[in-house]
Amino acid sequence: MQLTTLIVSVLGLGLLLLQMPASATPATIAPTNLIATLPTIRPPCLLPPVCAARSPRVCGRTSDGMCRRFHNICELLEANGRNPFVTMRWTHTPRKDCRRVRETGAQHAYWCYQDCPNRTVVCPRPTEGQEICIRSRNHQVCKLIANRCQLLNNNCFGTPRDNWRQTDRRRCIQMQLGDKPHACRQLPSIEVTIRPLLPTSSRTTTTEPPKDHETTTTLRSTTGRS
Repeated sequence: MQLTTLIVSVLGLGLLLLQMPASATPATIAPTNLIATLPTIRPPCLLPPVCAARSPRVCGRTSDGMCRRFHNICELLEANGRNPFVTMRWTHTPRKDCRRVRETGAQHAYWCYQDCPNRTVVCPRPTEGQEICIRSRNHQVCKLIANRCQLLNNNCFGTPRDNWRQTDRRRCIQMQLGDKPHACRQLPSIEVTIRPLLPTSSRTTTTEPPKDHETTTTLRSTTGRS
């Protein structure tokens, strides 16, 4: 009797295992702590849509402190994407940095506006050959300074304030560091002469055969001597 009950129990257990789905088997269930979450794959950053005529102007800045006005953000991105090997990259910056930039375009790029600090900045030692020439806002006097750090101190703590702008180095010829402002040197003027192009007309030229040189023949009579 006990043997019969044992055989029936074993058969019933075997039938139960055969009816279980494959996904419920212990071998196919992974532990919760071993399940890795894959990162979400996002599409690459695309350029913004085509800018309209009413798109606002933006200010771009380079790593060395140059600022430029662009007609819109699309023009700024296009300037960065024209040449991937270019070292000057433009970054969108607040509008106040372009206070000294008059108009849009690469030819009007200028040093970015910088807020004045609370106290005078300790500037690094001047490097030979790296001096810059600055000119007053009325274009009358110039002077030579070591670097842009001193230019910031002159504009922020000098009298009158914000009076100096960087200009061509040739305006400070024969000036030395520490000299008082002097009259700016005049830059050499370049005269450009534009000559109008004359319209080309088709002309017929006739070539005459060369004239023969006149030759004179002198006949000499020889008299035989007897």
